[in-house]
Amino acid sequence: MITKIKKNQQVMVPIHIKITEEMRDLLTQVAKNHGFPRIQGLIRLYIRRGLDAENVGYSLAKDSRFIEKLKRQGVADEVIFEAIDETANEPEAKAKAKAKANDTAKP
Repeated sequence: MITKIKKNQQVMVPIHIKITEEMRDLLTQVAKNHGFPRIQGLIRLYIRRGLDAENVGYSLAKDSRFIEKLKRQGVADEVIFEAIDETANEPEAKAKAKAKANDTAKP
């Protein structure tokens, strides 16, 4: 049986991991507290957060799928790339502002 995948739907790939009963119980409890019906959604969230934290070099400029969606919604190229530049330079701008604030605060 071949199922048709919707245009924006991502293909899910099953994986198998072994965890302790204690971890399973904790995941089940946390999942319920956060409104997840099962632990799979919580595990996917934890994995996504971990990957995002590891992938600090990620840039929306490389995310062609995201950029194409914005263009289809009528967002101008200039606006898209200006926003990408601003967000890419945010950490530098924050560091400069903090350094400037520290310099002016010194007697």
